[in-house]
Amino acid sequence: MNRLKIIDQLSQGKLTRREFNMAMGMFGVTATAMPAMLRPARAAASITWMGWAGLDDPELAPEFMAKYGESAVQFTYFGDEYEGIAKLKAGFRTDLCTPCIDVMPNWITAKLLPIDESKLSHYPEIIDSLAHFEASRFDGELYFVPVYWGTSSFMYRTDLTDITPEEESWALLYDERFAGKIAIWDSTDAVIPTASLVLGYKDDPFRPSGERLKKVQELLVKQAKLLRFYWAGATDNLQAFASGETVITYAWQGTAMNLIAEGEVPTRYANPKEGRLTWVCGLARATGDGDPDLAHDFIDASISAEAGKAMIETLSYGSANRNAYALVSEDKLAELDLREPEKILAAGNPYVFVPIDLKAEHEAIFNEVKAGM
Repeated sequence: MNRLKIIDQLSQGKLTRREFNMAMGMFGVTATAMPAMLRPARAAASITWMGWAGLDDPELAPEFMAKYGESAVQFTYFGDEYEGIAKLKAGFRTDLCTPCIDVMPNWITAKLLPIDESKLSHYPEIIDSLAHFEASRFDGELYFVPVYWGTSSFMYRTDLTDITPEEESWALLYDERFAGKIAIWDSTDAVIPTASLVLGYKDDPFRPSGERLKKVQELLVKQAKLLRFYWAGATDNLQAFASGETVITYAWQGTAMNLIAEGEVPTRYANPKEGRLTWVCGLARATGDGDPDLAHDFIDASISAEAGKAMIETLSYGSANRNAYALVSEDKLAELDLREPEKILAAGNPYVFVPIDLKAEHEAIFNEVKAGM
């Protein structure tokens, strides 16, 4: 398996057990040292969970596994959140799902169930800024519990550019010095907020409309002429970056940090002056046939400090539990740039819900930009 693909898949949690073993072997870790991935076996008392592949590691819910065993939860997967929402609306039954906070207004239309906060012993340990999202609650009841978070920024080749940390800015993705050597994710979730931040729309970079959206489109037209390509998958992005085909590219935190840890490609994950983009994902209850108490126990186990430690060390994401960081070595936190989680979150630009009609308008103007390349 290609080493770059392993980095990509590890960063996104999309490895099969066989691939995971191969990856660990490549990095010098034996398979016997790693926990078995969960299997979709049902216990007499069990729950079902729908979410991202990779979040089914038993270390990410240790208290639950110790109490009930791995067979007490059955995992199914979705390709993205909108697929998951569509499945629920079509009648698919699951006890738990894995939304991100900016998509919660869409998830709530799929008949989610409220969460009893009194059954979550670790909820008071959640980082304050993550515990009080407006979209976490509907009609006064809790529907979303944050579990992990991360950032998006850009990474650049320190050996093939003369960029310094002092000049890090999203504007570098529009810099003519790097014409033909720039790449960005083929998504409005990347191009819209980054262009907005370059234009100074920091008050709401995710939802430009009217005159602001026209200015964003103009900037995207300029960027399109400088790009090597829009990337759809992180593997393609990594391969071009590692070969020197591109020298600066939009990147997710896990992808960049795993590449930096690999140490073979001189790379820096930027901290742009306008702020990184930040996202938060977690757990919600849906209409399923399992025991509600087990569902609450699984949520609680997922937000424990021990689960957060595994999230940081295994997937390179930040934990929602403030106490998790004390369980991780300073060297590891420094390597992942997670030493000051609350400061990082405060400095970032958190993803927010984009209304469906405005999202469609963003998609339309982006398609126009790409069509004119």
